[in-house]
Amino acid sequence: MKHYLLATLILFTAFRGFSQAIISGTIKNQKGQPIKQANIILKNTYDGATSDSTGKFLFSTEEKGAFILLYSATGYQDDSVKLQLDGKAVNLSVLMRKKVNELDAVTITAGTFETGDKKRGTILSSLDVATTAGSNADIISALQTLPGAQTSFTESGLFVRGGSAAETKTFFDGMLIKNPFNTQVPDQASRGRFSPFLFKGTSFSAGGYSALYGQALSSALLLESKDLPEKTTTGLSLLSVGAGVDQNIRFKNSALTTGGFYYNLKPAFSVIKQDRDWDKEPEQYGATLQYKLKTSDTGMFKWYSDFSRTSLGLNVTDTENPQETDYFSNTNKNTYINTSYQDYLAKSWKIQAGLAFSNTSDDGLQKEDRYNRTDRVFQGRLVATHYLSSLSNIKFGAESFAFKRAEEMNQLSRQYKDQLTAAFSEAEIFITPNLATRVGLRSEYSSWLDEYNIAPRASVGYRTGSFSQVSLAYGKFYQNPEDDYLIMQPLDFEKADHYILNYQYSNSDYTFRAEAYYKDYSRLTRDFDGQLSNTGNGYARGAELFWRDRKSIRNADYWISYSFLDTRRIFGTYPSRAVPPFAAKHTLNVVYKQFFEKLNSQISSTYTFATGRTYVNPANPVYLGDKTGNFNNLSLNVSYLTHILKQFTVVYLSATNVPGFNNVYGYHYSRDGQFRQAIQPAAQRDFFIGLLMTIGDNTFVR
Repeated sequence: MKHYLLATLILFTAFRGFSQAIISGTIKNQKGQPIKQANIILKNTYDGATSDSTGKFLFSTEEKGAFILLYSATGYQDDSVKLQLDGKAVNLSVLMRKKVNELDAVTITAGTFETGDKKRGTILSSLDVATTAGSNADIISALQTLPGAQTSFTESGLFVRGGSAAETKTFFDGMLIKNPFNTQVPDQASRGRFSPFLFKGTSFSAGGYSALYGQALSSALLLESKDLPEKTTTGLSLLSVGAGVDQNIRFKNSALTTGGFYYNLKPAFSVIKQDRDWDKEPEQYGATLQYKLKTSDTGMFKWYSDFSRTSLGLNVTDTENPQETDYFSNTNKNTYINTSYQDYLAKSWKIQAGLAFSNTSDDGLQKEDRYNRTDRVFQGRLVATHYLSSLSNIKFGAESFAFKRAEEMNQLSRQYKDQLTAAFSEAEIFITPNLATRVGLRSEYSSWLDEYNIAPRASVGYRTGSFSQVSLAYGKFYQNPEDDYLIMQPLDFEKADHYILNYQYSNSDYTFRAEAYYKDYSRLTRDFDGQLSNTGNGYARGAELFWRDRKSIRNADYWISYSFLDTRRIFGTYPSRAVPPFAAKHTLNVVYKQFFEKLNSQISSTYTFATGRTYVNPANPVYLGDKTGNFNNLSLNVSYLTHILKQFTVVYLSATNVPGFNNVYGYHYSRDGQFRQAIQPAAQRDFFIGLLMTIGDNTFVR
């Protein structure tokens, strides 16, 4: 009986073996290298195997018919193959593609600098922007230490690669900020309106920027606001120029932030000698309100609003007779509201929508003339993104702006209105993880100009190594002439063509960039002999270098940027082509930061050098043919981290132009050219002291 059962078992086992199909093969990557520990399984069964160190696998199955064989491995894209099983052996040669995420893939870096804590291609972190010596936590000042950006002297704005301040536009969560700077004073640059602590990321494009944005001939500055705060906190700031408070209240899926500030520069100016005849030192107060709601696992609604009022008055140099002064006063009121919403409609579709409103008014006296100026903008924007794969996508959308500028001088008044509508589309396609291209098209129509434009843009990036890549970019860019001209009469769109070549090496410790560019300007606005036209033109070409080292010196971080700029243009009131006063041929920035762990302190320094800038000398027949001396500046910051009343506190001290360099920005000449007065900083040195306390959060990330 026992022998009978044994024989039956042997026969049954043999019969089963004849009914099974043997599935075997080898699994490799695209380079022909074997992949070990890959999982291979027949879908909806328990039959499968794991590859060995040589990539080989083998298993048997009793299944018959049509099946799908699934295979997966860490670091590779999941894939499958269809099989028809009929009991016969199957041998496969499986090829798996390496899984690529954003950090592994090439990035298109031509013309673009990313800042933020979690951005691909990051050059500066959010904290870098806030702690760069000499910037006093001003976004624009910090960005001026990067290649391509010029140090601003007597005019507010971000000057990029030979472009004027009007050729750089700032965007808050995709929405245009018409007036990103505080009140402008003659012969003196103003700070930006926004704190760097509002934003989790910043993209500074020195050229060749995305087709999703327009109305900027030179540069686009994209600010991306933070999401929900992690906890409820209170922020207090006591400064040498005023004070502020912010309250973050965190709910389960939302957060409310309120804040207010008051600044008065009179006490500081009484200590720091000013080369200005102030009648009323700048005084400013304002308030902000933010609300953020997590509408779903992937959805977010944001509301940001602020209001500020600034007033000042002083006697300024008469530009036509520098031996005399004219009275100037200004009261600026600014209201800005920005709302945005984004979410995924499906796995491969995402929408981003926004509405924004701004109203800025200035009124005061120029000599004895009463003036008033109002800028008002309403914008709506919608962008849809379709993800073709984990990396590739196509975006398309539209936006519309309603602009209004109104001016009054005594009893005279004038205004203009413009409805600017734009449509755009852009595809970012990864041909391979090492080769990507971005192609876009933007079209705009201005009701005031009664004109269309079409702006194609294209760029490509190729990864040459694990940490290195090259990028190329080309694009056409248009913008309306400045409001000072448009309010007089409609004109044509101004135009610029960008050509950019970039090389970048970047890892967690080092970053090196080298970039060359050429810009061709046409249809620039001219105001010659009282006649407005779009007959201006020009060019800008140059080369830039950037090096950052976070490793070589313990607890230290430094970067060096150098820009060479060759530019000439004819626009505005220029009688001939010339090098504009806002363009230095050579610019060098060296930023160094050292953290002392035992002292809980950080020292930061910034040295800036720029060659002399042009100015008009009536005795020189060559327009803008004279140059000032070279510009030098050394700024220092000291930050001390401590606790006051058991609350995390930062004590901050900043000083600019510590050695006291005698910098001259230009000259005002009398009509007969016999007398001139140098244009210089309001103070040879400037100092700033602050105490920043955070109640409810003791964390600090260096």
